[in-house]
Amino acid sequence: MNIIPLIMIFTFFAIMLFIIRKKLGVSSFEDYATANRSFGFFALTFSVLATWIVGAMYTAWAGMAVTYGFTALYCIAYAIITMIVMYYVAPKTYIWGVRYGIKTQSELLGFRYQSKSLRMLTGIWGIVFTIPWLIVEIVTQGYVFEYATGGLISQFWGMVLGIIVVAVFVSLGGMRSVITANVFQGLILIFGGTALMIYFVYKYFGGFASGFEMVVNDYPGMLTYPGPGWDSPTPYWTSIVILSGLGGFLWPWAYNKLFAGDSIRTIKVSAVLAPIIYAIFFSIFVVTAIFIHSYDQTLSDVQGAFLWIASESGPIALGLLGVVIMASSVGTVSGIIQAISTTISRDLAQVINRKISDKKAVYIARISVVVISIVSLFFGTADLGLMVFLALFTYDGIILLFPVVILGLYWKRANKEGAIIGLIAGTALSMFLRFFNPNFIEGWGWQPGVYGLTLSFIIMIVVGYMKNPSAFVQKLWEDTEIIYAENVRVPTLKPRSRIS
Repeated sequence: MNIIPLIMIFTFFAIMLFIIRKKLGVSSFEDYATANRSFGFFALTFSVLATWIVGAMYTAWAGMAVTYGFTALYCIAYAIITMIVMYYVAPKTYIWGVRYGIKTQSELLGFRYQSKSLRMLTGIWGIVFTIPWLIVEIVTQGYVFEYATGGLISQFWGMVLGIIVVAVFVSLGGMRSVITANVFQGLILIFGGTALMIYFVYKYFGGFASGFEMVVNDYPGMLTYPGPGWDSPTPYWTSIVILSGLGGFLWPWAYNKLFAGDSIRTIKVSAVLAPIIYAIFFSIFVVTAIFIHSYDQTLSDVQGAFLWIASESGPIALGLLGVVIMASSVGTVSGIIQAISTTISRDLAQVINRKISDKKAVYIARISVVVISIVSLFFGTADLGLMVFLALFTYDGIILLFPVVILGLYWKRANKEGAIIGLIAGTALSMFLRFFNPNFIEGWGWQPGVYGLTLSFIIMIVVGYMKNPSAFVQKLWEDTEIIYAENVRVPTLKPRSRIS
């Protein structure tokens, strides 16, 4: 075993902790949840990228790209849709967040619909459909430790090491330490990852031109849709892009970053920059995977293809890839744990017991970090195939937040009755179709989440027309229009009390 990759991974952790050392220690729950809304566009852009680009990209998604080629670029299509969603939900989310002291996605929805039940329900939805992603990322960290050390550190102990580091800086520093670390992680995974893939292309294939010439001559199927040996119907990919695109920014660990920006302009600039950077990065990733397809060794273990070619390139290349994967994974894990702990404290505990103080809310959030970490480790020892399945079906659930969010932000008639019924009914239909898988799902190609999403929209619209908008909503709309008009040029808001 060569110890260089392990030293490089530990050095990455050490530098990350050194960078955020002054961010550990929070003064209030506002600081823990939103970092007092203090980050600019550069920090927010790379925080979104570090949170959104998962470590499993180099395993699960690498396997798909190495096997099917061009089709893997669907991720760029849905990433662009996701950031468009971010661009349009950002203004009102930010305005209401600052104006009325809102700190989480669920609190925002509870405020808009004036419903504690909906607030708790969406909080639970966010936790339930996020946990599988957390488990997959922790398992990915363990896998990287085991591969990079030649088995010296087992997958389990690799998971333990990774989660301990994340739990420490999330519990002590909250959103401020998470975003500060995300900037470092984002720079590593984007620039380090891109440089490494370009190195692979020129070392093994003589450059992009000769690589494409090889693929065109020897593996033309890799440049076709849907790829060699896969005959999925067009609606399958259409629905995947729709579900992933509309649901991609509804994860609490992504959405809550909107509350950490210092202005509306910051969030909008981030929404434009992030997909551009991601598109360039992911295109190079997929092209590299297509070229790697030419090696028989990678086809026997497609999920380990990038790790294999890195190991063939020497310990430094393997160590750098390990650092890149770890940066991607830690960025996602830290964002997820911070979001879940904030939801438990803010949207569950403080709703159930309004007497919980600000200091105790921070304590509850920190205890939640420990509990979440232990639970994730426990389930991380289960069969990874099951975890991947769970991660994939989560989009069928999280997408049901889209009608609640988008209609709540832009349609006065959307009300709590329609939101609650639509959320429950849509999710029930989506999960039923996912687990029982009737023949028409495979035959038509449309994924279960599309049916659930359609039902939820229908319910919310029908129920919305059954009653007039409340006086609260009318006042909220008027107040928001005034606030936005006043802050178009310099979108800096001062907190105000909630509408009475």
